[in-house]
Amino acid sequence: MASPTRANADRAFGVGRAWEFADTVLFTALLNLLVLVMTLAGGVLFGLAPALTAAVTCARARLRGELHPWVRTFVRHWRTQFGHANLLQAPANLVLVLLAVNHVILGRSGGPLTIAIAVAAALTVVYQVLVVTMDAHYEVRRRDCLRLAGQFLVRFPGAPLLLAATLALIGVGTYLVPGLLPVLSVGVALYLCTALCLSFYAANDRGLAAQPAGTPDPGTTGISARDTHQHHPAAPAAQNPARTPAATTTI
Repeated sequence: MASPTRANADRAFGVGRAWEFADTVLFTALLNLLVLVMTLAGGVLFGLAPALTAAVTCARARLRGELHPWVRTFVRHWRTQFGHANLLQAPANLVLVLLAVNHVILGRSGGPLTIAIAVAAALTVVYQVLVVTMDAHYEVRRRDCLRLAGQFLVRFPGAPLLLAATLALIGVGTYLVPGLLPVLSVGVALYLCTALCLSFYAANDRGLAAQPAGTPDPGTTGISARDTHQHHPAAPAAQNPARTPAATTTI
C-alpha cells in the first residue's frame, strides 16, 4: 500500500497536469479568438498574415515558459509586424490562390489533376508554416527566411509530413465537429505546429553544433544564420531578446 505522502504527491501531480492541460486549452482558445478578430480587423486580406505571425510568436513565447499579457502582446506584434508579415507570406498565399483558381476551373471533375492540386496545396501550407515559425524563431532577413524554409522542407521530409499529418487530423476533427473552428481549431493548429517546428529547429541546431567546422552534414541544413545578418528593421535583435540572435543561430 502506498504511503499517505506518496498518495498526496501523486494526487498533487495529477492536479498539476490537469491544470496545465486546461491552461493550454484556454491559451489555444484565446489564440483562436485573437486570430479571428485581428484578421477581421485587417480586412481579412491584410489581417490574416500578421495575425498568424502574432499567434506563432505568442505560442513560441509560452512554449519557452514565458509569461506575458497575451492580448496586449498579440496586438502589439500584429501592429509592428503588419507590413513584414504580409510581404513574407505573400508568395505562398499567392500560390494557394492560384491553386484554388485552378481547382475551381480545372480540377472539380476529380482525377489525377485534383490530387496534384491537393498535394501542391498541402506542400504550400506546410512551407508557409515553416516560413512563419522560422521568422518568429530566428533573426534572419525576409528573403533568407523564404529560402531557408524551402531548404528545410526538402532536406527534412519527415518534418513536413508530420506537420501535414497534424494539420490533417485537426482538419478532420473540425469537419466532423464544425463548431470547433471558431473556438479551438485554428489556435490548436498554430500551437501544435509551433511546438513541432521548434523541436525540428532545435534538433537541427544540435546537429550543426556537434559537427566539426567546415564539414557540412547532409542531415542538417548546413546554413548559418549569421551569414544572413539581422532581421527586418522593425524587429532588430536588440529589441527581441527572446528570439534566437543572428550571431549564434544555425539552421
